Amino acid sequence: MSEEVSPHRLRASDSDRERVLKVLREAASDGRIDLEEFDERCSVVQSARTLGELPAVTADLLPLEEQPLRLDHQPALGLFGSASRRGRWVAYPRDLVLALAGRVDVDMREALLMRNHHRMTVTAVLGRVEIDVPEGVEVRVNGWSFLGMRTTTARRSTLPDPPVLEIDGFSLFGVVRIRAPKKRRFPALRRRERRRGIGS
Repeated sequence: MSEEVSPHRLRASDSDRERVLKVLREAASDGRIDLEEFDERCSVVQSARTLGELPAVTADLLPLEEQPLRLDHQPALGLFGSASRRGRWVAYPRDLVLALAGRVDVDMREALLMRNHHRMTVTAVLGRVEIDVPEGVEVRVNGWSFLGMRTTTARRSTLPDPPVLEIDGFSLFGVVRIRAPKKRRFPALRRRERRRGIGS
């Protein structure tokens, strides 16, 4: 996907709309919005054609880190505490992940890549970064480590043109760990799911 294309202009999928609708149903059930507002917001979601039309619908219902769809470009920072990035979010080129005496969890299994070759700067100083990637992603871990560790359980992809996640940065008394799903013994027995994102 070309980096010149804004994620706000990308077409929304049924699963993207369903994520937002789920939040609206929960908000209506606990009284945060009434039935009239619920119907109005649902109409906006169901008529949405692009991703950019969806985030505003739930912006006042959940904190930023819990939003069903995130198009913002913000670093994931665990500064003397914890931070996470998960769900449906946009992985921009040169994303920054930093754990400074803290922990950061990044789940890329439903992330939307702006490029098939994604570079991410991941640094851990007296901290820990855990990154989950979907099956089929080729992971390349670069950078350096001093009295720390930078590891991955991802195997070389067998796809002809696999998505690539390239990790640079450094670890100083810290840990960076990239985790891939365990290889299935009988892959033919499990129905394969098609998902638009890093694993597609």
